[in-house]
Amino acid sequence: MTKKICPSCRGTNIIPNADAVEATDSLSIRIYERPDVTLRQVRHYPLKAWVCADCGHAQLYVSRPAELAQSYQKYLGHR
Repeated sequence: MTKKICPSCRGTNIIPNADAVEATDSLSIRIYERPDVTLRQVRHYPLKAWVCADCGHAQLYVSRPAELAQSYQKYLGHR
């Protein structure tokens, strides 16, 4: 939907980069960079939503995907 065309209804009335929230906190992807994790090694990557205002279809995207991938690679290296 990053092309601003809804994959569900082909509508173009897209609301980009809406915050995906859970009550008082943003939804996020959590990555542990080590199996024996400490709080300093936990990383959170916020999610953003793109919403079709025509049909309500929504997609979530990680706002910093390259950083998420780096954290995941660190985790894989410490398993």
